[in-house]
Parts: sequence; structure tokens; C-alpha cells
Amino acid sequence: MKIVSNRPTITRKELEAVLESLINDELVAGESVRNFENSVARLIGQKYSLATSSLTASYHLAFKALEIGDSDEVIMPSYYLQAPLSALSLTGGRAILVDNEKDSLFPSVADIQARITEKTKAIIIGHLFGFNFSFQGMEDVSIPIIEDISHSIGTEIDELPSGKRGSIAVVSFDPAGIITTGNGGMVLTNNSKYHSVMKDFRGNSGNHIHFDYTMTDFQGAMGISQLAKLPDLLGRRREIAKIYHDSIRITPHKTPFLYNDQFAYQTFPVLFNVSNEKIESYWRKTRIEAIRPVGHPLHAILGLSGADYPHSERLSRKLFSLPLYPTLSRKDVEKISKNLASFI
Repeated sequence: MKIVSNRPTITRKELEAVLESLINDELVAGESVRNFENSVARLIGQKYSLATSSLTASYHLAFKALEIGDSDEVIMPSYYLQAPLSALSLTGGRAILVDNEKDSLFPSVADIQARITEKTKAIIIGHLFGFNFSFQGMEDVSIPIIEDISHSIGTEIDELPSGKRGSIAVVSFDPAGIITTGNGGMVLTNNSKYHSVMKDFRGNSGNHIHFDYTMTDFQGAMGISQLAKLPDLLGRRREIAKIYHDSIRITPHKTPFLYNDQFAYQTFPVLFNVSNEKIESYWRKTRIEAIRPVGHPLHAILGLSGADYPHSERLSRKLFSLPLYPTLSRKDVEKISKNLASFI
């Protein structure tokens, strides 16, 4: 049987919570959504929270709160997921892409700061794959930061909750996330003005233009159940990651970061020191799904030259991720770690 790259951790408790919501005819955003919003806000340390239909919706609401429009610029990594770029396309704003540092999942703070102009309205910072971006050097940046904690919810960075440093935090609850509601997302802030604008645009108001970005109540019920298990889910991810790290030490391959029990490990990324053809052939034979988690970096989507973003381009071609999620059996973990150690 093939070991797939990712799988949500859904138990009987989630199913019972969803079923109870459906039995009570609670479909639109209601008490379960409000409870879920409040619980995530307390976890992250933000005062206001709004559950949404997707991560893209969350970004769009954040951009509306920041009044991003034609000719405004938003700085974001080139080696990144598509949601902020898609949301920005709805505003008329312009993406200013930043290349990663060599063999890193993140751009340098210096490169981010070098792209700030009078047109810059926001900076996207994301803790990709559950690895923490260091904010050291960003303390004096006055531009609003949108902090994406989709892959790092429940972790801490220098004793502050992930999501606390951003002017606005966004999070995805898609099936590959740390916790899931099937799809959906959330946007959080301590700024009452931002919250008011985002709430008006999210939906459920008939007296002004708004978007249908609300989360359903049965998704909220699932989210509450998932959130209660978050410490256990993170603990299991870290346990598996430690096993993989021990296996890769004897190979010529490497990971972007050494093992750290503060990371969330949404997946396990590896830079393999062989050709892609050999990588794909080897893992196909093992029936373990190894994928390129960002096969299309943002500069490629925008039709920009990879030569201008060499490190992001290389990561998009050479970085693969191995299955890492709580429902992997001990046998599955042993198989993956054994094949990882044998891939010389």
C-alpha cells in the first residue's frame, strides 16, 4: 500500500462534533464558529478573529483592511504558496518577490528591507512547512506584517506564540494543515479598525458590498475538536521528525534546518544530493510519495525569469518532502526512515 504525502488527522470526535452540528441544523456561521474563533485568538494572543472559507479569503480580507489597491506593493517570498498572490490579484496591488537565502526556506531580513519603498503596504512572513522564521532585525520595520501561521499554529518563537508578531495573522485549515476543518481559514488582529473592515467585507451584511467568505458551523465544530488535540498532534509530528533526522545524518542529503523541538514539522523537506530522475525513481519503487511541495514558485507563476530568483528556483526543483503526519503507523515511519537512510 502506498504511503501518501499527507493525510488529515480526523478521529471519531471530529465526526461526532460535525454530526451534532448537522443534526441541530447549524450550517451557517454560528456558535461553533464563534467558539472556534475565540479559542484560536486566545491561543495566538490576538484580540479579534474571523473564521473564513479559505486561506485566500483570509489574505484578501487582510489586504482590504490595509487598503491595498492599484500601484500598492506587497513584499512576499518567491518560494511560497499561491494564496497571497491569488488574493493580491483581486486588489490591483503588485507583488514584490524576494529570493530565498541559499538552501533556506526564507529570504534574509536584509533582502526584505531592501525592497521596501514608499509604495510598500504590507510584508508577508510565513513559517513555511512548520519552520520558524526569525524576526530578528525586523523590529524597526514600520510596514504592517501579515504573518502566515498555517504551518506553525500552536508553536512559539522566542517565547511568543506564532502569529503574535504580525499586525495581522492568517491561518489555513486545509487538509494538509496542522489542524483542519476540511478547508477554511482565519484572520486575526489586535487592531479594531482592521477587524471592523474585515468583518464587514467577510459577509453576513446586506447594507454594503461584501464577500461570501464565512466558515460553516460544522467546520467550526470540527475545528474546536482539532484544536483540543493540537499539543498531541505537534508532539507526534516532532517525534517522527526526530526519527527522520537521525536517519538522514548518515546520507549525503540534508534538510534546511537541524532538528528543533520548537518546530511544527508540517512536512519533512529534504534537499537530495542526486538527480531528480533518481529521486523520483527511488521513492516510486518504495511506494512512498515524495513530492515537491512548491513546484511552481511565485516568480514562475508571474512569468518572471528564474535567473533573478536562483535560490527559489533551485528549491522548487530540488526540495522534496517526505510524508510526516500523526496518523502514520509505527511501521510506516520505520519504512520511511529506513529508506531515507538507505538512499545514498
